[in-house]
Amino acid sequence: MADQVQIIERAHREAAAVYGTILVLAVVAALSEDEDATSLAILGGVLATSVVFWVAHVYADVLSRRAGADHSPWWQLVRGAARQEWPLVEAAIVPAVPLLVGAVGLFGRSAAVTLSLAAGLADLAGWGYLAGRAMHGSRLRSLVSAVVAVALGGAMVLLKHLVH
Repeated sequence: MADQVQIIERAHREAAAVYGTILVLAVVAALSEDEDATSLAILGGVLATSVVFWVAHVYADVLSRRAGADHSPWWQLVRGAARQEWPLVEAAIVPAVPLLVGAVGLFGRSAAVTLSLAAGLADLAGWGYLAGRAMHGSRLRSLVSAVVAVALGGAMVLLKHLVH
């Protein structure tokens, strides 16, 4: 039973990372449409959005556990939810690196955005594959999970470009 709980928790963490990466890709794509937005501004938007969504997910998780009659101390619920939802923030790290390098002037803005999106899609493939493995999928099913995750992230980027 404890192994099953660990598997479920791991799968949830991987899913949160997939969601977080898609969120980051959407933010980079949307903010990059503003030609006046610098790499630093886009980086700030990515980090702020990731943290705000993490806090919202922690809050929602604590509320759902309380509503489900979990009478654990609130600080234990917050700590557990914060740890469980942390991949939402972790997902911002890889796509943030090119934006940070662009912010210090080593890349132009366009290159920083392009590399951020590419890094995010590559990261998404990795998270998707790990999510497939966490659900005890075969390598082929895990690869399909990675492809689906990248397709969702790619669709998000394309939609943002088509809308603007």
